[in-house]
Amino acid sequence: MTPDIAIVDSSYTDQLPKSLVAFAGLDAITHAVESYVSVAANDFTMPNSLRATKMLFGNLEQSYKVGDIESREKVHHGASIAGLAFSNAFLGICHSLSHKVGAKFHLPHGLTNAILLPYVIEFNAEQKPTRMGAYPGYTRPQSMERYAALARHIGLAGKTDEELAAAFATRFQQLCTDLSVPLTFKAANVDEAKFLENLTSMAEEAFDDQCTGSNPRFPLATELEAVLRKAYYGGPLKF
Repeated sequence: MTPDIAIVDSSYTDQLPKSLVAFAGLDAITHAVESYVSVAANDFTMPNSLRATKMLFGNLEQSYKVGDIESREKVHHGASIAGLAFSNAFLGICHSLSHKVGAKFHLPHGLTNAILLPYVIEFNAEQKPTRMGAYPGYTRPQSMERYAALARHIGLAGKTDEELAAAFATRFQQLCTDLSVPLTFKAANVDEAKFLENLTSMAEEAFDDQCTGSNPRFPLATELEAVLRKAYYGGPLKF
């Protein structure tokens, strides 16, 4: 379904409900972030990922709260630039998990991505993962330093890559809060018993999702289950 021509005109978003502005924008940030740390990221995709991340973090809150022409256009363009990145570099387990949770509980895709992304960053940000993602040209674990690069690019501070990666995940959660988006599936009113009942099957299905193969840290199904569980209940991020 890749188009030959795309009309990127932000005026089409003028009448969007505020919740959809938030969910679509956070989904676009997830595209930018996951494509940047993907094992398939390269010299042609990474500049697009960086540019999109900065544009979206810099304009999404204004687009949500005010909806002026300039901020709405910057978000629309940022989302398209992130699309250029991920259509060539692919995505990661945030989308793998999001696909399954959204389908099972009929939640907006941007909402499920927004809840999951900080916990996926926490999982991926390992200097020495037990199983590194495999792809030609991806010769060593790079997710920690790439999250740190994203943090620097949007103006965050930290003395180490770990501090910067943590700052980036925390900044994303703060943006979610500013957009009135819940930080956990529990806060999103997902039924606890049904979520736990489907936890293992969702994790196993996510393991087979097409996005899992390009994740920088290759997961076990049980590790995906642990990410889902933490995304349901929440808890402090550890780096």
